[in-house]
Amino acid sequence: MAELIAGFNRFSEIWFGIIALNSLQLILLFLILSGIMSVLRKNSPVFLYAFWLLFLVKAVLLPVIRVPLFHQSFIPLIPLNAITTGSSRLMAAVDPNPVISLTTQSVLFLVWILGIISLVFIYVRNEYFFHKLLKNSEPFMVQTNLAELTARLGIKVSVALRLSTNAPAPFTKGFRKPVIYLPRSALGWNEQQLNHVLCHELAHIKRNDILIITLQNIVNVLYFFHPLVWLANQQLNFQREKICDDIAVNILNENPVKYGRTLMDNLESFLVHRRLPLIANGLFFSRKTIVRRFEYLLNHGKEIKMKLGFVHKTVIALLGVFIIFMACSGKSDKAKKEAAPPKTEVEFVDYDTPPQPLEGFAAIQKNLVYPKADKEAGHQGTVIVQAYVDENGDVTEATVKESPGWEGLDKAAIDAIKQTKFKPALKGEKPVAVYIAVPVKFELNDDKKAG
Repeated sequence: MAELIAGFNRFSEIWFGIIALNSLQLILLFLILSGIMSVLRKNSPVFLYAFWLLFLVKAVLLPVIRVPLFHQSFIPLIPLNAITTGSSRLMAAVDPNPVISLTTQSVLFLVWILGIISLVFIYVRNEYFFHKLLKNSEPFMVQTNLAELTARLGIKVSVALRLSTNAPAPFTKGFRKPVIYLPRSALGWNEQQLNHVLCHELAHIKRNDILIITLQNIVNVLYFFHPLVWLANQQLNFQREKICDDIAVNILNENPVKYGRTLMDNLESFLVHRRLPLIANGLFFSRKTIVRRFEYLLNHGKEIKMKLGFVHKTVIALLGVFIIFMACSGKSDKAKKEAAPPKTEVEFVDYDTPPQPLEGFAAIQKNLVYPKADKEAGHQGTVIVQAYVDENGDVTEATVKESPGWEGLDKAAIDAIKQTKFKPALKGEKPVAVYIAVPVKFELNDDKKAG
């Protein structure tokens, strides 16, 4: 069990390093994007959408960090017999029965997994809820220009149009066989309003927005703890709707203000306070968002920019290079050198006989010194030292894997292990180089504690 917990702690440490670094990089990127957007906020929504799409790319593009866990097996925990320093007032010993607990990183990893499971459950429940409600939908029998609009947009897949009393607002589900669902209130729309809504939904289908929405939901689940990820996705959603509005205005050759009035006239229909389908495109948004879309349509006139200009492409390319640079600089060269195993590193192999101190446990006893400052301060605890014992029995690498939090105790434990000559581990009759984990316990006796 001790080896299992130690292995889980090491895995959690690696996970935490990756997630923490990427979360910090996302904060930096969000600040950069927000600063640029404050200057370019009146630009084409196509540019702003691509702009925030870079944030989503960075969320899934994790920092490139070497994961040593997959380069060697779990490091065996070698319990050694107790060693005393000879003092009647204190004891520093290698604990023969160490109690290894979960680290903070391991607890955070478990919380992260629990959060993901909870959100996935909510998402699946909501999708099931809508799937069940939409079973009672029926074909929309009112004459529409759906076939003509589909052809004008160059959509080759067949698009169905259905009416549902349970549809909270117009929305589209499905990728290969998309279906546009309209609420019951659509029966009262005039031809112009119906064309506006249908063209907007068809624009989503044309752009395959359902794929990006699915990716957004996955990122939201993985980064449920990161508020900036949710804010960035809100920006992405808003710019996507503006693009589809522009497409609809352009295809219909409509006055943007008239199109905007459809949004405002049906404001109450588009405002939804119930659970929403997650894997869907739709017109449902908050009152503030719909008003902002109307203001955009009111102010941009007939000018619609659906393609990126040279300056826009340059800015996006530079930001893309910056994101790739961040993902490839997970560790500094110095950190990589410190984390790299010694030149005598070999792939971990099983062994028949574990490494043992050459002069017995007294060798560690002789080398182990309880730091005076820590002794006077009453510092105690168990330090687990990961040691690399090569084929010659030399400890060529020693690092702290578990610490009570006192640097003096950590250093004393490492020094004692490094100064100890070992009999190398044996596989049959052949010496082999292995990693071992040695728990070193620093404990003051009751007299010292009382004093």
